[in-house]
Amino acid sequence: MNGRQSPTNTRRALLRAGLGLPLALGNAGLCAGLWLPLGARAAMPGVDAPPEPLPPRPVVVPPLHQAQLANGLTVITAPLHELPVVSALLLLRVGAEADAPGQPGVAAMTATLLAKGARRGGKPVDATALARQAESLGSALDTASGWRSSSLAMTVMRPKLDAALALMADALRHPLLAADELERARAQALDGLRVTFKDPAALSGLLLRRAWWGDSPYGAVTAPAALQQLKLDAVRAFHTRWYRPEQAALVLAGDVSPDEARALAQRLLGDWRAADHAAPPLPAAAAPQPLAAPLVLLDMPGAGQSGVAVAAPFVANGATDRRAAQVASAVLGGGYSARLNQEVRIKRGLSYGAFADGETQPGGGMFAARTQTDHKTAAEALALLRGEITRLAAEPPTPVELVARQATLVGGFARRLDTTGGLAALAAAQWSQGRPLADLQRTVPEILAVTPEQVAAFARTHWTPERLRAVVVGDLAAAAAGLGAEAQPQALRLTMQSLDLMRPGLVAAK
Repeated sequence: MNGRQSPTNTRRALLRAGLGLPLALGNAGLCAGLWLPLGARAAMPGVDAPPEPLPPRPVVVPPLHQAQLANGLTVITAPLHELPVVSALLLLRVGAEADAPGQPGVAAMTATLLAKGARRGGKPVDATALARQAESLGSALDTASGWRSSSLAMTVMRPKLDAALALMADALRHPLLAADELERARAQALDGLRVTFKDPAALSGLLLRRAWWGDSPYGAVTAPAALQQLKLDAVRAFHTRWYRPEQAALVLAGDVSPDEARALAQRLLGDWRAADHAAPPLPAAAAPQPLAAPLVLLDMPGAGQSGVAVAAPFVANGATDRRAAQVASAVLGGGYSARLNQEVRIKRGLSYGAFADGETQPGGGMFAARTQTDHKTAAEALALLRGEITRLAAEPPTPVELVARQATLVGGFARRLDTTGGLAALAAAQWSQGRPLADLQRTVPEILAVTPEQVAAFARTHWTPERLRAVVVGDLAAAAAGLGAEAQPQALRLTMQSLDLMRPGLVAAK
């Protein structure tokens, strides 16, 4: 090559030199400049040093358009025309909070069965055929259920959108809700619960929800006994009662205009009429009802490790200090370098990770910190979680710490805007929570405006020691004395036999 190195050979030489490997004979001309210790040469970004960061880009939320059909159905459109792809969500503003008292799991099972067969063109189409119809459109029919939300979703190429929406509309409006599919879904859910009940970390999360929310709708946990008792009549009644156009929204994000979205909604869902009865009222906002005991200890003999979880107050939907709460949550548990992981994993090596997040509901919220550790260090991990939560009131984040955590929040938000599915989910969450779509435009500036003093003030107001509730699930016989009766005299002590997740006090009736 006339004595010149090709770009490929040059890169190879650089990499070999950076690794301390001999250079090939053909690279002899480079040896004089490269056969030096790594520290004696200028680092090349992307080879022997991290790539240089690009300049920050502004986070741009695409314009969101909202309309309503005559039957009450809401239509939300987020036009993105870069690619011929559209993500579609059919959403009901109802979820597990609408389950009847003592009958958890009905809302989730109803959503699951939407994709397990429907009437199409007046004919029944079973689950397998329905799945094949979705696959023929290059997608899948995904269902989900959460708090104040039950949904169907598909992402398709633009030419397939009409057919996909027709499929989704039939599944939402005319599900078969067949007995054999209920039994199959019940068996799968019970298998999942059997795994959960053998996992101390997962089980500690269920107990923490009950210990924090108590007998409010948000404290309901679907235990195996509830699943076994779930009746098909309850599922069908839930669908008839709650699946109504005035409770529903169609969200389209991608290569579609607001006018096209409205026309599609009118053609495929405009004739949807609710049942004759009046629309039921949405469940009233419910505040947390924490357990009296500050600590629940569940003995799980033979468990490999202990699950440790701590709950603290969080904000309700629409609270004026919700951004300070969001940043405070991120300072403690929002990533590898956040405080909880620093203290539990990095400094002490007690766990592979310690993280936290906040949950908002209409009447209040729950901040939950979690980790998994050896039984002998469970008491130490518990003290660290509690201590870091309350310490934030006196030790606000440093400027560097705050910027890092704000960047984590902004980055996570921005990544959701990069896909049609993420954008559709953001818009759907705003609508299901009763928040204006325009609030999404203010998300980033509001997060970046939070100060260290506001974070500390939030912690002083909400995260005082007496308001915390905690759960430890593990082999208590193998735990250190820090979890014994003398160290934790106020703890509620349970065995796997005495545990009853269906009761707000967690103790099985005698």
